[in-house]
Amino acid sequence: YTTSAMECMRQYVNELLDFIADMHTLTKLKGHMKTCSQPLHEDTFGGHLKVGLAQIAAMEITRGNHRDNKAVARYLPWLYHPPSAMQQGPKEFIECVSHVRLLSWLLLGSLTHSVVCSGSTSCTPIPLDAGPHIADHLIVILIGFPEQSKTSVLHMCSLFHAFIFAQLWTVYCEQAASAPTLQNQNEFVCTAVLTALEFWSRVTPSILQLMVHNKLMVEMVCLHVINLMEALQECNSTIFVKLIPMWLPMIQSNLKHLSAGLQLRLQSIQNNVNHHILQSFQASGQMSTNSSVLRKWLQCTQFKMAQVEIQSSEAASQFYPL
Repeated sequence: YTTSAMECMRQYVNELLDFIADMHTLTKLKGHMKTCSQPLHEDTFGGHLKVGLAQIAAMEITRGNHRDNKAVARYLPWLYHPPSAMQQGPKEFIECVSHVRLLSWLLLGSLTHSVVCSGSTSCTPIPLDAGPHIADHLIVILIGFPEQSKTSVLHMCSLFHAFIFAQLWTVYCEQAASAPTLQNQNEFVCTAVLTALEFWSRVTPSILQLMVHNKLMVEMVCLHVINLMEALQECNSTIFVKLIPMWLPMIQSNLKHLSAGLQLRLQSIQNNVNHHILQSFQASGQMSTNSSVLRKWLQCTQFKMAQVEIQSSEAASQFYPL
């Protein structure tokens, strides 16, 4: 039944987004829970709370968007305005990292809501036409990482946040394509898939640029790309099949820099590629992500994001007390 609870929350959406975006939120919650007698797991409670709040924010932004994306302009005014090439300094770098982290939680909330509700309600807070602008935010992080990562622990984790967001955005586009509105269905599916492909066409050159710095950077980037490929395979992503011809040569050309463990993981991905291609043909263009598989992946992603935020915050607090 209707409780009108959202009416109470609506005026606090900005504060809710600030809470989600705060890098130190989970550390503060964890510290508070150690003093409580509540039987809640301190390592996972914060992540569950953030995702729950992200679902509320995602639904509210979706509800307020309509055709002119008013809610996005109100709550995420920076979304369509990434830093220009002339503005990419330390300040812009850390702002982009913060924005990408917030977007990741929102996408996680959106996807979680869609899985829990079995797609019965639309939850698409970030318009697909924002894809190129979001890619530009990510490019700022990728280009600035070699220099800015030396600055602090928070900066060191920026590559993780960039690739986690890239995973979520790809799955988000795919899920948008799998549950389109009845009107202009084929056009919407095509737009959603093309949005993901365009995103990667814009971001990949910056990933390649990262890999020319040194051996350590090559292995770090390859690790993130392999994690990305494994994640999309785990979700039975059909977009992954379209992207693998671009990614495999990028990794294979740097095999000599990879550890034996990474090479084994890459081989496993290659062994599964034909199976994924077969699946995509059998699906006849339909998205094949099973909701239980997707839910499990979302839970794992949520845990990783929460743990990295906690670790970053705890490391930073050694130098800058909260």
